[in-house]
Amino acid sequence: MRLALPLVLCFFCFALPVHAATTSADNDSDSPTIGLKEKTALFFGQDHRTHVTEVKSWPWQAIGQIETESGNLCTATLISEHLLLTAGHCVLAPPGKLDKVIALRFVSQHHKWRYRVKSLETLVDPALGKKLKADGDGWIVPPKAAAYDFALVRINDSKQKLPIKPLPLFQGSREELIAALKQNGRKVTQAGYPEDHLNDLYSHEDCLITGWAQTGVMNHRCDTLPGDSGSPLLLKQNGEWSLIGIQSSAPAAEDRYRADNHALAVPAIKAALVALSDNQLAP
Repeated sequence: MRLALPLVLCFFCFALPVHAATTSADNDSDSPTIGLKEKTALFFGQDHRTHVTEVKSWPWQAIGQIETESGNLCTATLISEHLLLTAGHCVLAPPGKLDKVIALRFVSQHHKWRYRVKSLETLVDPALGKKLKADGDGWIVPPKAAAYDFALVRINDSKQKLPIKPLPLFQGSREELIAALKQNGRKVTQAGYPEDHLNDLYSHEDCLITGWAQTGVMNHRCDTLPGDSGSPLLLKQNGEWSLIGIQSSAPAAEDRYRADNHALAVPAIKAALVALSDNQLAP
């Protein structure tokens, strides 16, 4: 598992490897690798998550699960017809080599996935691997890497058009995001495929944005586990959802009292996403 041991206070990544004996996420037992005590600490004392039963409806249908060559599982969100957004550390393996996404899945019900894609291209800034700190077969996300922890996955088969409505990125500036969050009581919704429910989408509604760790990195108190890396933080304004950030990292359970989780804010990476996508994303 990509869990980094803290050195004073380090943030570890929530990517989740599939065990070698498991051939696909469908066969996973969903047995947690994090104990109840540690999970309770990570969840700020209580599990606030709920199972998303209407996963075929929007915006939940746009939130999928990716699997890499090494077997890591992360959450990713469809943001255009052929592009998904996820965390950068999900698609890199120590010492910084590309860990290609080989499978993409959407809409899981009763441990069966409705849509699957295998013709994929992984897009990430290779310099991110030099900023991350290796910890065994996983990563620690130091402050210098936090603002660059993003990646795109492109669906290469132009003929494979998924019947899924993409989730739009937040279109405003950092200042406009701050204002929107204030208007909403700093409450957002996070959703992903966590390690204790690999085949089910779980969400934490009305979790709090608690501040800014850096100019482009938000502190938040959404309940996340391994598997939630890359998962979206969503804001609903005037009845419309938009993606405002992606889950990046969290402190170890024993350091929970010292720090909240970190998510990368969309306004900080929008221009980089346009460049990474070869201008397929509208600026």
